[in-house]
Amino acid sequence: MNRAKLRIMILGGLGLFVWSAWPAAAQQAQFPVATRTLKNGMKVLVQTDHSIPNVGLYIFYRIGSRNEGPGTTGISHFFEHMMFNGAKKYGPGELDKVMEANGGSNNSYTTRDVTVYQDWFPRSALPLIYDIEADRIRDLSFDPEKIKSEREVVASERRLSVDNENSGVLDEQLWAAAIVAHPYHWPVVG
Repeated sequence: MNRAKLRIMILGGLGLFVWSAWPAAAQQAQFPVATRTLKNGMKVLVQTDHSIPNVGLYIFYRIGSRNEGPGTTGISHFFEHMMFNGAKKYGPGELDKVMEANGGSNNSYTTRDVTVYQDWFPRSALPLIYDIEADRIRDLSFDPEKIKSEREVVASERRLSVDNENSGVLDEQLWAAAIVAHPYHWPVVG
């Protein structure tokens, strides 16, 4: 390849990089992040955008498969499932019903490092969603029937994503072989 073509490719790539990074920098300046740490040690980050009437609430727990060991692999992922099965104030299934009745939706996921709960809802429902989240953080229910049911759900999820999926088996074996002396060795699903 001649030098002129190489220079154009490099400059074109650099222009693409600068162009793609510019909106993020501009957006960051337009919507600054406020940080506060509560008395209980919980760190809260808020990024306000008044141009939309909705809220995206993400709750990150610094726990994932890296915090597990033999005999407990998959417990973080299992616990993620249990967080949707009722608490003291909002019983089984009520979290989703109340969320949806107020125009919201939710989801969650677990990785090697974190477990994340996501809520999206109208701004007017903010006090209610805070109440729901506080209930399940503080007073989660561990009904034996729900525990049994969620074990089956997680086992089914593992069968679908790992045991019956070549890429899932390969991914799990790759992590186990590549990372032997570190908690990343454990699979997330268990």
